[in-house]
Amino acid sequence: MRPVRENLPRPSGPAAAPAPGSGRPAAAPRRSLNPLGLFSRVPFISDVIAELRKVTWPTFQETRYLTIVVAIVATAVGIFLGALDLAFGWIIERIFF
Repeated sequence: MRPVRENLPRPSGPAAAPAPGSGRPAAAPRRSLNPLGLFSRVPFISDVIAELRKVTWPTFQETRYLTIVVAIVATAVGIFLGALDLAFGWIIERIFF
């Protein structure tokens, strides 16, 4: 268990810095680790960031499965449209030439 430190005074201000020559560097102020921190101040972009945090992102398996489905459907539609183009080209060639 950790000891309770309720009654100890909290250091603040310049007195909180380590004494010169103590061997410890002064603590630098903490910076935010948010890479979009600069953009979050713009109203529209902060709304976009808030909405993106609500998104349920797909797992790797779902992404792989859906990518395969899209590739198969795109190939099937391409073959269908290619065959349709060849058929219409053949018909137009027979009629006019």
